[in-house]
Amino acid sequence: MRRHAFEPARLLLGLALLGLAPAYVMTAVGRWDVPPAVLLPLLPAALVAAGVTAAVTRSVRYAARRARERRAVEPPPDGPDRE
Repeated sequence: MRRHAFEPARLLLGLALLGLAPAYVMTAVGRWDVPPAVLLPLLPAALVAAGVTAAVTRSVRYAARRARERRAVEPPPDGPDRE
């Protein structure tokens, strides 16, 4: 199986939607009486949280890649015991 990068934003969004889906279903069935003013903002909030997580993940990976490339290009420092 091909390995792929871990995507925390997808995990966060999936968990948020899995938590939100039962609330919509239970409201539709009539088991819970959750007002729409509570349920409607939760979906955009989950999307915004996933977007922020994706942006942070991308910036951290970019910074790590640049640091790795910088270390690969720079020559090792000459120490006192090297001649």
